[in-house]
Amino acid sequence: MTRTSVRPRSTVRALALGALVLGLAAGCGADSGSDEAPAVEGPGASEQEDAGTTADDDTASEGDASDDGAASDDGGEAPGVGAAALPADADLATEQLPITAEKAVEIGLGAAGGGELVQIEIDHDDDVWEWELEIVDGGRQHDLDIDATSGEVTEHDQDDDDDQDPAVDVTSPMPYAEAIEIALGKEQGRVSGWDLSSDDGRIHYTIDIDRSGDDDVEVEVDVETGEVRVDD
Repeated sequence: MTRTSVRPRSTVRALALGALVLGLAAGCGADSGSDEAPAVEGPGASEQEDAGTTADDDTASEGDASDDGAASDDGGEAPGVGAAALPADADLATEQLPITAEKAVEIGLGAAGGGELVQIEIDHDDDVWEWELEIVDGGRQHDLDIDATSGEVTEHDQDDDDDQDPAVDVTSPMPYAEAIEIALGKEQGRVSGWDLSSDDGRIHYTIDIDRSGDDDVEVEVDVETGEVRVDD
């Protein structure tokens, strides 16, 4: 004969109520922890940190490069500054002065406030290569000395001008390089200086040539005809 046991209803209700309380308590614990994301452990976190550090380093490097570039732009020297001076025995046929004839004329006209060039000469004097210019502007004559290495105007004298000397041009109708070439075709040696001026309305170059044996000669070249005349 099988015996069946029956629990009272009050006991069943008590057990169900206890289970409900335990379930609610567990749910509240889970909700209270959901506001804070769990910490990520393992290799992934390390790689993310390394990537962030690398990006910061790259940004800093780009900033440094930009700063260096700006510094280099501002640190450049003006043209002509620091140019090496030619030695006293330089050959003007093969070597170029830091301040060319064209640049010297530009500097001279700026210092005189305009006018016309009527004479220009280059030679080595007092241990320096120097341009000597004569510029006439409205009856006023300007005599200027310009350092052929730095471009500095070392002397500027003014006086009234009653002459009617024609204007000269170191580029036309005959550039000074061509005049030097013509002169060397007549007399060989070192070109130690030259002059462009006029004589009785005739414009000509005078090329100073030092021949071997400390002998020197002047060769005149007419800018219009190319005629050559040697003056020993």
